[in-house]
Amino acid sequence: MNKIAILTDSASNITENTTEGIFVVPLYVNYGNESKKDLVEITPDELFDKIDDANPSTSAPSIDDFGEKIQLIKDLGYQEIIAVAVSQTLSGTYNAMRLALEDQDLPFKLIDSKTVTMPQGLLVMYARHLINEGHTSEEIETILNNKLHDAKVYATVSDLQYLIRGGRLSKIKGLVGGALKINPILTIDENGEIGKYRSIIGKKRALNFLVDQVKADLANCNNYYLAIAYGRLQEDIAEIKEQLSELVERADLYLEGPVTAVLGSHSGPSAYVVSYLKK
Repeated sequence: MNKIAILTDSASNITENTTEGIFVVPLYVNYGNESKKDLVEITPDELFDKIDDANPSTSAPSIDDFGEKIQLIKDLGYQEIIAVAVSQTLSGTYNAMRLALEDQDLPFKLIDSKTVTMPQGLLVMYARHLINEGHTSEEIETILNNKLHDAKVYATVSDLQYLIRGGRLSKIKGLVGGALKINPILTIDENGEIGKYRSIIGKKRALNFLVDQVKADLANCNNYYLAIAYGRLQEDIAEIKEQLSELVERADLYLEGPVTAVLGSHSGPSAYVVSYLKK
């Protein structure tokens, strides 16, 4: 049985764990004349400290960035790669990953997750589970591609200015939202694009909607992964976590943490994200 590594990018919102065979290539946060590697050279807190003044942007890793990580994978004795990339409609990361993989000699399977943040990370963790179960790379590729529609994310923000500034919402929608205190419920559509699922007036109602929607989606599901992410403050998700406590306890895997600096550049500090993967 070949030794299989998992290659992903920092938009997956998970950290590298080489002992588990998970390798993460960071995207970049850019502001002024500086360019910082996500998760490595800049933390979410550092990003939020300067987000209002620095007007940060983000960019994909280079082909060389992926090439260096692939070389590490080879040096550690891995013989195949399962690559899980952020949605190619959202970032050039997929293409950089593809070109780097095509320029090396290890067999690989490249999967467009058609999503971003925690559901992408949950797909990575599921791939790790499948490897541990002894599946071949061909089997894992098929299983993951068939699971893409079972990976779901619901997110909301209390301040739309960062989504507007990053081009994720039109200025007209943003202005209306700000005037009416609308909290958009965002999700990822089947094409891997960010879409507005619902508009809710008021933060509390929006958070309650996230909880109710996830409860409804998982009502008849016995095996699933679950993840909750936040912007700046972990205590911001305390109420969500409490309301989802039964689902958290029953989850085959539960992940919790802040959005990365790259993701925070678009969401701002008031982000609330709930994701799941049905197994």
